[in-house]
Amino acid sequence: MINTVWLLLLLSGIVTAAATGKIMLVSDVIFSNTAKAIEFSIGLAGTIAFWSGILKVAETAGVTAMIAKLFQPFLKWLFPSLIRQSQVLGTIALALAANLLGLGNVATPLGLEAMAKLQELNADPERVSKEIATFLALILGGLTILPSTLIAVRAQAGSKNPSLILVPVFIVSLCGTVIALIFNQLAYKVLIWYQRKE
Repeated sequence: MINTVWLLLLLSGIVTAAATGKIMLVSDVIFSNTAKAIEFSIGLAGTIAFWSGILKVAETAGVTAMIAKLFQPFLKWLFPSLIRQSQVLGTIALALAANLLGLGNVATPLGLEAMAKLQELNADPERVSKEIATFLALILGGLTILPSTLIAVRAQAGSKNPSLILVPVFIVSLCGTVIALIFNQLAYKVLIWYQRKE
């Protein structure tokens, strides 16, 4: 769907430029910005590769396991049915830690691994379990302490103070995560009430 939207925007821009006699501006912008786009992508890829490497080193050194242990009490409260599933809780904690550091591209494989493990424990594979819904609310809330990827994007775009967004991003992501978890809990209670009513 998003590809269709982008295609429509692109085509409408070209048609508008052609109709107003400014079609040369379109070709000039395409050729002048192509090099900038490649340069921007390579710089961003370097930053992501750096943080991915740091996370791998931290994982090998046992730092991520220590971070995961810090989240254990919080995760046991959120996922009471997984108290005996320390490996699953550890994977969830690693995905959360990567999210807190703003490593979206690094957090994705960890999140997928956690989802696969949660699905293995799902009593009804055709339906989303409470644990999967809670995990999605927690991760998609986007709680971030250090939005490293976003800071890298701002730096690549020429920002004079790329880290200026630290506090606003933390506040917004904290609010988003709390609201997502509250709505998830309310939805679960409504579901239980509805099932009892039936």
